[in-house]
Amino acid sequence: MAGTKEPGPGVPGTRKVQERVIRTQEDQGGIAARVEELITPYVTAQGLEVVEVEYHRPARGRATLRIYLDRPGVGGITLEEITRMSRVIGELLDVHDPIGPSYTLEVSSPGLTRELKGPRDFARYAGRKVRLTSRRPVDGRQVHRGILKGLEGDEVLLEVQGALLRLSLEDIAKARLDL
Repeated sequence: MAGTKEPGPGVPGTRKVQERVIRTQEDQGGIAARVEELITPYVTAQGLEVVEVEYHRPARGRATLRIYLDRPGVGGITLEEITRMSRVIGELLDVHDPIGPSYTLEVSSPGLTRELKGPRDFARYAGRKVRLTSRRPVDGRQVHRGILKGLEGDEVLLEVQGALLRLSLEDIAKARLDL
């Protein structure tokens, strides 16, 4: 709108809103970390692994706790295992109550085109087809599809049409397994 100003750092009340948003993000990350710490021993004892835990509490509505599980190695996690682990994790969270208010629990697999999040994933999925998006163009492109060759130091090695492409972990904006 013409004549309206965005509140800036000097506008009264803006700092409180910014502090509340930051505190909320920290609280959500802290809850996810506590949940992961709580469930990991139980999940690991079943031969599974916790891939990621996300907790999101919107300004309005019900919070969501998403837990992604997988079976290391070939084959992945089954629907039956996800169902069983959802019940076990739900009971565990009910007993220890690390979250407090009501929330929706979602337990699932990270999927066939899962996101690769860190060095461990780039080493683990060597030999698989991936799709990487770089923060800046490399060889005139930002989206690169090829065979993940692994990790050397802080560089991801990707074979693209017979040529070896090296991308710094810092230069990768997004990475997923590809079909």
